[in-house]
Amino acid sequence: MNWDRVIATNLELEGYRVDDDDWTLESRVAALIDQQYDTWPLFRAGIDAFAKIETRRVRVEESEVVVQHNPHRVRSTSARVDRESIKNRPCFLCPESLPVEEKGIAYGDDLVILCNPFPVLERHLSIVHREHIPQQIEGNVETLLSLAQHLGSSYFVLYNGPECGASAPDHLHFQACSRELLPIEKNLFDDDPAMAEDCSYCDETARSMFELFTLGGCGRSVVVFRGGNPGEVSKWVYEVIKELALQQDRAEPLINIVCTYDPKLWTVYLFPRSKHRPASFHDEGEKRLVVSPGAIDMAGVVVIPERESYEKINGRLLAAVFSEVSMNTDVVNDLVDGICSIPGVEERGW
Repeated sequence: MNWDRVIATNLELEGYRVDDDDWTLESRVAALIDQQYDTWPLFRAGIDAFAKIETRRVRVEESEVVVQHNPHRVRSTSARVDRESIKNRPCFLCPESLPVEEKGIAYGDDLVILCNPFPVLERHLSIVHREHIPQQIEGNVETLLSLAQHLGSSYFVLYNGPECGASAPDHLHFQACSRELLPIEKNLFDDDPAMAEDCSYCDETARSMFELFTLGGCGRSVVVFRGGNPGEVSKWVYEVIKELALQQDRAEPLINIVCTYDPKLWTVYLFPRSKHRPASFHDEGEKRLVVSPGAIDMAGVVVIPERESYEKINGRLLAAVFSEVSMNTDVVNDLVDGICSIPGVEERGW
């Protein structure tokens, strides 16, 4: 599998870099986005179409959710992800299937950062493994945390499980988007003191901090991890995933994950799921709702490609969708309570 053609050279990005001395990943990604807009017609069309999407806000219990009418996402939302369909189509994340104009940035030895031509949010990226290996979270939480840190606090990074949101369950990948719109975190940590990257006292404070709790009042199950030691954060994420797998009798439970990074601190939002799509997705006529929740939807930006479903959706219907696809809240709360009884874990309720 040869990615050499896809990896953008410094020469290709040179004219798009704002600061020649800034070699941060965030800066190089910004240059890649501008370069791809100029040279890749499909990406340019996707960005121009995204500028015309419609959105509105609805209440789900005590939380606000942004509903987005995005017709260009119809292929992803309606993707057939059963084993037979996957087996009979070429993998669209392998380099041989990528358009000749598509370019990316290497991240370490294993990943390539690409621009998503069908964005849901600003600066929507696909972060693809160089090998055609299955989508799985085992052994990859650390990568999720690393990506969030290196992309910076203006991004969030996400993982969709192979059976609840990933349109390419046969090829390991993550995504990242602008953090400007991330409803799940709204006002959650407003009272927490800000930390600076160059503060040794902040570093010591952050590394000794860890919290694990569940969110209520948002209509779906959410487990939140927050801490300044990536090894400890990943350890407890894996612990919760292991317990969820036992509950569901699966090697990997149905989950979506969103991760953010602020100076010194990582926050991970894990959404335990009971199923991929609600029954209304498969209904016909007036009962049909083309809503197929992945990580971005569970985090509060619900993507609806069809006009009829967009106009029909309201807080009551969306609450029913969330309730149907989420793992039972009481079960999740009991599971987290059990884990929080382990010494060294601080639980905080909201």
